[in-house]
Amino acid sequence: MIKSKHVFMVSTILAGAVALSACGNNAGNNQNAANNQPQETNAQQEAAKPVTLKVLVASDWLNEKKWQTVFDQYEQETGNKLDIQSAPVNSYRELVNTRLATEDAPDLLFYWSQEGVLKQIQPEKNLLELSNEEYVSRINPSVKDYFLSADDKLYGIPVTGLSVSGIIYNKKVFSDLAIDIPTTYDELLAAADKIKAAGITPFYEAGKEGWPLQVYTFSAMTNVLKNEPDLMDKLNKRELTYDQVPGFVGALQKQKDLLDKGYLNGDLFSATYDMSLEQVATGKSAMISQADWAIGPLLEKYPDAEIGMFPLPWEGEGYAGISDPNGLYVLKNSKNVEAAKGFLEFFASEKVLTDYFNSVKSIPTWTGLDVELNPGTADMNAFVEAGKATPFFNSLAVVDIGDYQGLLQQLYAGQMSAEEVAKGVQSNVDKGAKAAGVPGF
Repeated sequence: MIKSKHVFMVSTILAGAVALSACGNNAGNNQNAANNQPQETNAQQEAAKPVTLKVLVASDWLNEKKWQTVFDQYEQETGNKLDIQSAPVNSYRELVNTRLATEDAPDLLFYWSQEGVLKQIQPEKNLLELSNEEYVSRINPSVKDYFLSADDKLYGIPVTGLSVSGIIYNKKVFSDLAIDIPTTYDELLAAADKIKAAGITPFYEAGKEGWPLQVYTFSAMTNVLKNEPDLMDKLNKRELTYDQVPGFVGALQKQKDLLDKGYLNGDLFSATYDMSLEQVATGKSAMISQADWAIGPLLEKYPDAEIGMFPLPWEGEGYAGISDPNGLYVLKNSKNVEAAKGFLEFFASEKVLTDYFNSVKSIPTWTGLDVELNPGTADMNAFVEAGKATPFFNSLAVVDIGDYQGLLQQLYAGQMSAEEVAKGVQSNVDKGAKAAGVPGF
């Protein structure tokens, strides 16, 4: 169980109309007053009418994040309806951009929370600023300091846990082979050798979908950044380029080396994320480089799986990588802006948050909650609480780093070297930064 040190009072939101009773002495009173019945103004009558809020959300998130329970509870308690509209995550940004450019924009938007990504949808023009809302003080500082904002203005609330990256492993495989949790990179490779010799795939990577390939360097770069705290600032000012960072190029090469050493699955380019969960849950593979957002879905399908997690070992003590949480935003020009704000207040209430985070068992992005964590997540929370965690480097980039997963697929295919991938990332950043008018690019 984890309990934040800060406990906050949560205000209760009451809705209702104030009834006005008549004195009975005025002959001009209408029949309602004569019968001592309440009168409602036109504004009160409109406020009492249920509304339907259009909600835009990536279908992949909707399937994984367990938000539907919150949606159902909101509809039952308020009488309002939610019109859920979605698209797969790979085409979601395109859908959002299209909808924002038309009069068919949603009332509520589930989206990423990195500043570089938020700026692409022009938050000052499209999103309602939330900086002064009551619930903002209850957002976990490690989230509020890095995410959901652009130009020092808060535009969203976190609606998922604080996901951390590292190595998810099968405890039974490690136990059967008498392998201790590696604390250095050499120990990790030694464990991979022993696992491979036993006829088990050491690491399973989902190369078909591409996005899981990113997690390895997300974890690796947290260890680079802990030793070079001003590195992202230099990259964001273009005082350095990604191909000039030995730690980044070296991490890419180490990732490719896992394939060259035979530590990865033979079906790399046809392997999917769901297949990777199945492989590590059943012990066909010993490890996956992933974030703890995978543990909930894994345990739902394989409840008897013996799963643990540890930070990617590196030079010195391994640090956990912190992913940006999904954010929820109100469209500034929504025709139902007050009702949309009400949905955020509902989601941010202590009871809803406590119930939600206990259902997903992830590290809360809000303070003051008593939550039980999943195995693996509980292992990593010790590093987060000890301050041994830093955000994914892409979350700290001045603009979105572009199609990183596509570059990594080419790295594995032998079509690009580690240095060429780093140059590709820099090219993506240069284009995005120039388009955004970032100084120095």
